[in-house]
Amino acid sequence: MSREILHLLDSSVLFTLQDGGLISSLWDLHISLVTVDLIQAEWKSVLPSHLISAGLPVKPLTGPEMAELFRLAPVHKRISPADLSLFVYSVHHPDTMVITGDRRLRSLCEEHEIPVYGVLWLMDMLDERGVVSGSYLADALEEMITKGNFLPEGDCEKRLEKWRGQKWITREYRRNNLKNNSTTYK
Repeated sequence: MSREILHLLDSSVLFTLQDGGLISSLWDLHISLVTVDLIQAEWKSVLPSHLISAGLPVKPLTGPEMAELFRLAPVHKRISPADLSLFVYSVHHPDTMVITGDRRLRSLCEEHEIPVYGVLWLMDMLDERGVVSGSYLADALEEMITKGNFLPEGDCEKRLEKWRGQKWITREYRRNNLKNNSTTYK
């Protein structure tokens, strides 16, 4: 009998989902969402008690896991200790995958063959399982982008086109074409 996979959430994912108004929809996916105690300590704009009462368990790192974190932190200086704690936890708990928006953490997980995904993957699941409508997801994604979240532009364009059913104008296109070619009406 296989064990259920734990989906370890990074703070950046929670902040991005909050910006898009999608946090409450996560529980409708019926997957095991968790985070670790060091990630919980990073929360400022996401209310921890709300997330915990909504069903987000917080897993503590054990003594040996903390020791490993302290050993790895100087080697991986460009990954925050909180984000690195997700990697350490997943190394010691093989039935996990990491959900992060941090490029360096993603690379480290991939190097060690730890499954790793991001916000757009969660949004795809929300779409595929019919938890929220495509237009709602498109609105949420546009809100995330507007609020300055760093998401891969090409991947966002594809999803917005799918969910809206129309081509989305990229920031680069708007920057280069709409300002330079705008028509002034008198």
